[in-house]
Amino acid sequence: MVCESGSVAVSWEPSKGAYSYFAVAQGNGGYASLCNSSETTCVFSDLLCGLNYTITVIGSDDTCNSTESSAVDVATVPCTPHKVTAEMTCSNDTGLVSWEEGGDGVSNYKVVAVGPDGHMAMCDSTESSCHLPSMHCGQRYNVTVTAQDGRCDNSHAHLSLQSAPCRPTNVKASLRCQSNSAAVTWEQTSGALSYVATGVAAEGSHQAECNNTMPYCDLRELQCGQTYNVRVLGQDQSCSSVDSDMAYVRTAPCPPQNVAVDTRCSEGSMDIFWSPDPDAEYFLVTAVSNTRARLYCNSSSSYCTIGDLPCGQSYNITVISVRDDCESKPSQVAMTSSAPCAARNAHGSLDCVSNSAWVVWDQSEGATKHMVFAESTTGHRSNCTASSSNTCGVPDLECGAIYTLNVQALNKHCSSNDSSSFELETGPCALQSIDATTECNSDTILVDWKQTSVSQLYVVTAEDDDLAIISCNSSSNSCLLEDVHCGTHYSIIVAATSDKCSSLRSPPKKIQTAPCKPDEVTVEMLCEENGAAVTWTHSSVATTYYLTAVGSDGHVVSHNTSVNNCSLSELHCGQTYHLSITGRGGNCSSPPITTSFSTVPCAPADPVVHFDCESKSASLSWESSDGSEEYFSYAQPSTGEEMLYCNGTDPFCTFEQLECGTVYNFSVRASNSICNSSLSAPLQAGAAPCPPANVMVRMQEISKTYWAMVSWDQVNCSDVDYLMLVTGRIQNDAQRQMAMSSYWLPRPYFEVPLPCSTAYNVTVMSRNSAGVSQPSNQITGVTVPCPPQNVQYTGNSQNAVLSWDSSVFATSYTAYSVSEGSRVTLCTTTSLSCQLSNSDPSTAQVTASNAVGESSPSQNVTGPVAKRRRRDLWEISSHTRLE
Repeated sequence: MVCESGSVAVSWEPSKGAYSYFAVAQGNGGYASLCNSSETTCVFSDLLCGLNYTITVIGSDDTCNSTESSAVDVATVPCTPHKVTAEMTCSNDTGLVSWEEGGDGVSNYKVVAVGPDGHMAMCDSTESSCHLPSMHCGQRYNVTVTAQDGRCDNSHAHLSLQSAPCRPTNVKASLRCQSNSAAVTWEQTSGALSYVATGVAAEGSHQAECNNTMPYCDLRELQCGQTYNVRVLGQDQSCSSVDSDMAYVRTAPCPPQNVAVDTRCSEGSMDIFWSPDPDAEYFLVTAVSNTRARLYCNSSSSYCTIGDLPCGQSYNITVISVRDDCESKPSQVAMTSSAPCAARNAHGSLDCVSNSAWVVWDQSEGATKHMVFAESTTGHRSNCTASSSNTCGVPDLECGAIYTLNVQALNKHCSSNDSSSFELETGPCALQSIDATTECNSDTILVDWKQTSVSQLYVVTAEDDDLAIISCNSSSNSCLLEDVHCGTHYSIIVAATSDKCSSLRSPPKKIQTAPCKPDEVTVEMLCEENGAAVTWTHSSVATTYYLTAVGSDGHVVSHNTSVNNCSLSELHCGQTYHLSITGRGGNCSSPPITTSFSTVPCAPADPVVHFDCESKSASLSWESSDGSEEYFSYAQPSTGEEMLYCNGTDPFCTFEQLECGTVYNFSVRASNSICNSSLSAPLQAGAAPCPPANVMVRMQEISKTYWAMVSWDQVNCSDVDYLMLVTGRIQNDAQRQMAMSSYWLPRPYFEVPLPCSTAYNVTVMSRNSAGVSQPSNQITGVTVPCPPQNVQYTGNSQNAVLSWDSSVFATSYTAYSVSEGSRVTLCTTTSLSCQLSNSDPSTAQVTASNAVGESSPSQNVTGPVAKRRRRDLWEISSHTRLE
């Protein structure tokens, strides 16, 4: 055996008389090799590896061959292992090498892996795999697999194996405060193609991750106020390293929670409170005013105070936590305001008619409303409030009094210091017992008073809500104010002269007139609820409104309400309602305002559909709906295809281009251009096929029986079956009715046997999934006559008369002589008898015929009999008509 080349050298002793030799190596796998030599040695260089061969040698003298020598067994060199693979078991730094075994003769396999750092790992196996233990990290090993048989151990296979990456070292993590992220760095490691850094919050509540092919990355979106444990591992295409040592990073503090502000209005300061963050060293408070001025304070506790606030400012306040010069995000904004500035330039004037003071001032910064306070020297007080203007009327002042007035500005949080005060003196008290009356819906007010001796002329003045004035003069103790408006509050005084505030005058008398007729009535239909929403202009005097709606069918709906709107529900459909609204205030009611409106149309009733199969259309009709102006009809195919629509003003509609064989759901709704009614009850109907056309009946004799062969044209529609109906009178007798039908079949023809002497009617119907058609046009006919009955003869074979009874629907008769299987015509006649000569009448047969055909022959002949009276066919023709 030559191990290096795998050849086998064979030698033998020379054989007498042999000039040449040939050696044969026969393998156990069926392979054979031949070696020729003139010497006593020979080398086999093409033997297959891993097989056992049997070698024999034969000598030859060019004429004859010797017998084979004794056999020698030899095993060839082991085959080189093939399909060798290697992979890492990442969890324990072990390499798994696998291969396919290389044939017989291998005692074991040896695997050697050598790394670039000189480390060697080895394993032996008698199987097809082997584990290389304790491989160094980050090394690309050269692996050799050798098949060994104890003699030739030089069958090698080579490959490489990358071990798991080494773990990263010198891991550091530092906080990026503004973004609240962590910058992580480490030393590059052997064998790593990429790295993954993981940060886990100390409580395990959050985890962040980043990766990179370089030795750094940023952990983003970290949670505030946490300490993160940071580890890094290296990765290659198949394995990850073990985790690095742990690094730590502390994130930015969390913003303070539950920020609240307490404004100290009188001191011009505010206290800010929050829930502290234990991770912070101190807190910074920022207050930004509406003029963009910024105020600050800081504290290591849970509150701080900002003072010296200017008046009329609003503030947005935020708090941040600070630790090691790292600031948290701002807290949620809290809002407050300083005290509004005091009103300036406040002054007023006296309204002598209403005995009130009108006060005016300059607008105050930071104020959302103002209040005016008036107090007399006798202690009487009154006030008013202005929310959107810088004027206010202080009502109900006493006559003959001196009032001190001041204005105070307010906002949501504070009130200002009082403005500079000023005084007003009300008019003198004089006339008493003032009375004012008005009739409901009158345009006058009668004013009377107790007359004094001071003046001979009195002036009555009335002022309404809009400060419009009407007046009248009188020298007596009463006066009539005219052109009074409805729905108005009036303040009335009586004065001795026209100078109302300097003369004797009465205290004001207040009165209200009757409510005005409601105006600007609008009615909005509530279509879905079959109701209506009614609104109208509000009257300042009316305290309640009474609304009545009367339908044209007598239905009445009424409501009382204190507001200027009302919803009417459960109205009857298709009605015109007449609406009346009256306002009520005090003891008076306004004149009613009237209008009308139409309710939702009623749903159309009793829909009926008629199909026209020829035009593939359907006519849908219904009862007219009350209150409708237009109708909308719908046909929805049961197949789910697109719905068909039809609209018009008439109570019917035609749908075109319907699909024959389709079932439709028909419905209709009414509309009055504002509301639509509900849909009518759905009506399901099918577009049934047309009746078959060109129905034909042909009578045909089959096996001595006549069959009606009925055929027709196929209907232009899909999946159509047909049914043939036959009715008739047997023997044309109204008491012997006949009716039969075919099966439902898809073919356009049918055969049916019919009795003789029968008048028949034939119709055909078609059907499919949509329904059954109308019957076709009726085909009327008669069948072949029945054989004549009661055939008799008189006479003998030389001279005889043959007679019979009439057969219904027969037009002629034929007598035959039947003898020895042959039939000879004796006579053909329309009569009921026939003269015979030189013929045996006992062998006669008689048939009846008409346009359809000839009947079967009669069966029995009797005779001789007495001579009968001859009757022709015309005598019975009155019995042959089909009723």
